[in-house]
Amino acid sequence: MKRATPRLTQWVETRAANLGGISVLSSSPALVWAHGLGGCCDSDEARGMGSILDPAKLGRTILRLDLRGHGRSKSAHDNDSSSMVHQYTWSQLAKDMRKAAADSVSRSFYGGEALGAAVALEAAVAAQATRSIDAPPGLVLMRPPLMLAQVAKHGSVDAKHLQEFLQIAHLVEAEGFDSLEQAEAEDSTPFLNGADAAFCSVTKKELQQFRRAMDEDAFAAALRGYAASEQLGKELAIRFKEGLVNSPLSMAADAYGVPLTPGCPVLLLAVNGDDHHPVEAAEELAKLLPNAELEVADNLQHAKSTWATRISSFLRKAWMKEFLTKRVMPQ
Repeated sequence: MKRATPRLTQWVETRAANLGGISVLSSSPALVWAHGLGGCCDSDEARGMGSILDPAKLGRTILRLDLRGHGRSKSAHDNDSSSMVHQYTWSQLAKDMRKAAADSVSRSFYGGEALGAAVALEAAVAAQATRSIDAPPGLVLMRPPLMLAQVAKHGSVDAKHLQEFLQIAHLVEAEGFDSLEQAEAEDSTPFLNGADAAFCSVTKKELQQFRRAMDEDAFAAALRGYAASEQLGKELAIRFKEGLVNSPLSMAADAYGVPLTPGCPVLLLAVNGDDHHPVEAAEELAKLLPNAELEVADNLQHAKSTWATRISSFLRKAWMKEFLTKRVMPQ
């Protein structure tokens, strides 16, 4: 008997509030996802992220957003100089994410990679602080940024790390993407678009072309907004931890193999040998967040082959926990 050819996932272009992206409709709750700095849904597809965020594997609706100024959300960039940088801070990007989720899906998990992980965490903290209906039943933080881990551990960010972002912003403002790509080719400047980890065969040149879809001033503002989020990062993990501690306990004990600890479950994903988003960053966050699970892949191919299954299992447990603690099926 001839084996059937697997049906490829057909992502559909989507508008969600002021953001663009791609999505596939399936079961609820959805997973709303954000990419890394300078990336977009299309560059993530080129990197092989589609095989990890495959709706068929995860068993639910997936909404993948292009952050403000990136990809299909290029038009969301505000050219007003007074808000140029502020619009790219983690808190502002998180507001965009929450609005887009509310506009497109009902209840949803939040997740993201690199910058997107910080944005997803900020969105969850903001929703949790007000006990909002959009507070996610679970979080997936892939390759969380070093800055977030540094503030979690030390209360501050290494000045050299911050300066890298500001120097690249200045370079792009003064000389454009050509000079940045030349510096990247000489390895004198790290590839800081959050999309340097390729889960399949793709060249740096191809990823740089996706980044060039951004306006240069928007990319520079995104870098400066990232650096300006240092103070927000100092408060973010602490606020999240406090939210977990203050969350109501369930009347039930551990049931159905689902630990009913307070608050929002978190899955942290990291890859050995990832210089810009090191395992240590995820480890520090796992120590700080009392309801976190940490999964470390041996390499990118190991991540590609295992993370979809791991995410799917985590989301199912988080969904069940939501039901057992609140006695209400997530909508």
